[in-house]
Amino acid sequence: MKRVSDETGLKSEHVLSYGDLVKVARRDNNSLRPYLYVNPMQGKHIPAEIGDILRMCHALSSIANALYSGERLYVIGFAETACGIASVISRFLNNVIFYQNTTREKCEEAGCIHFVEAHSHATDQMIRTDGVGDCLSLVDRIIFIDDEVTTGNTICNLIDSLAFLLGGRRMAYSVVSVLNSMTNERLAEMKAKGIECVYLLRMPFEYGKDKAVGEFQKYADCGMRGFCANHALSYDEIVFDTHLDARFCVCWSNYDKECRRFAKKIAKEALRNHHYESLLVLGTEEFMYQAICIGEIVKYCGMAESVKMHATTRSPIIASEKEDYPLKNRYCFRSPYDSSRKTFAYNLGKYDKVIVVTDAHPGGDGVADIVSALNEVGNDDVTMAWWCYKG
Repeated sequence: MKRVSDETGLKSEHVLSYGDLVKVARRDNNSLRPYLYVNPMQGKHIPAEIGDILRMCHALSSIANALYSGERLYVIGFAETACGIASVISRFLNNVIFYQNTTREKCEEAGCIHFVEAHSHATDQMIRTDGVGDCLSLVDRIIFIDDEVTTGNTICNLIDSLAFLLGGRRMAYSVVSVLNSMTNERLAEMKAKGIECVYLLRMPFEYGKDKAVGEFQKYADCGMRGFCANHALSYDEIVFDTHLDARFCVCWSNYDKECRRFAKKIAKEALRNHHYESLLVLGTEEFMYQAICIGEIVKYCGMAESVKMHATTRSPIIASEKEDYPLKNRYCFRSPYDSSRKTFAYNLGKYDKVIVVTDAHPGGDGVADIVSALNEVGNDDVTMAWWCYKG
C-alpha cells in the first residue's frame, strides 16, 4: 500500500476531498451492489470541467511517478468507466511504453482473455491478446488503472489470466485508482501477492451503502427519456481514419500523438474559429480519451469559456431531482456499437456547441438517438466526430 498523506495520498498543495471525488448514487436493479460512486471530476457520468479532469489525473500520476520512475510501464485501463482517465494518467506518467484498455466489445478476429467483474451491471470483460506477449517482454511493471477499487478481485482475476502470456517470467504489478475502499485485511493480502495499491482517496469499505439502500430508496425516480429517432436530424460530420485502437496493445507515444492529431483536426474543423460561451464534448461508452483531448485544446486555445466533457454509459442508474443527489436526469438510447443494447446519458443540458466523439461505425440508429436526445434539451449545434479504425 502506497500513499503520501493519511486521507488522500496527496501532498498538501494537491489535496482533494471526499466532496471533490465522491458522490453516491443508486444503481437501477442491481442486487449485488446497489450503490455506485460518481466522481464529479472524472468526466464520465457527470459533465466535468476539462481542467478538473486533468488536475485529478496529474495528482494521481505524481504519486505513481515517485514510486516507479525508473521502470518501463505497461498501463491497462479498465472499461468502461476508467478508459478516459487511464489514458490521461498515462500521459503524465514517466516511461509508459505500452497502453491498452480492457473492453466489453467483442471482436471475432482478435484473440482475447475473458475475466469477470462480479458486481458490475455487465460482468463479462475481456482483454485482447494480439501482440501482448511480445510487449510484456519489454516492460518491468503492469499498472492497472481504475476509478475505484473495492476488493481487487477483478484485477486478481485478470492477473491470473495473464500468467500464461508471461511464460514464467516474473512481473511487478500495481493498482492505481482514484478511490480505494479495500479493507485493511484485503490490502495486506494484495501486498502479499506482490500487488501494490496506489490511490488518491482511501474510503471505508462499502462507503455510502446505507444511504443508497436507505435514504435513496425513498427518492422518487424521475424516470428516463427514451429515444428512438425517427425523423431527419441535422448535424455536421467529421471523419478521421486511423490504424490505432487502444482495445489492442498500442505503443503509448504513437497512440497519444494520434489522439492529439485527431483532437486538433476536430477542434479546427468543428469550431472554425468561432468562440463559444459553453461547449460539451460527449464520448461514447469506452471511447473517452479523445474527447478529453478535444476539450483540452478548445479550452486552452481560448475557443470556449466553459468546456465540459462526459460520456454515455452502459450503467443503469436511478436519477432524482433531489438536491443532494448527483444525477438529475437520465436519457436512454440504442448504443451506437450495438443497436440491441441500451445505453444512457445523465445530466444532459444545453450548450452553445456539442461535439460527439465516437469510434463506432459511422451512421446507425444509436448516433441518431444521441443527437435526438441532445436536441431535446436544446442543443441545435452538434458535430459528430468519427474515429474510424481501419485495422
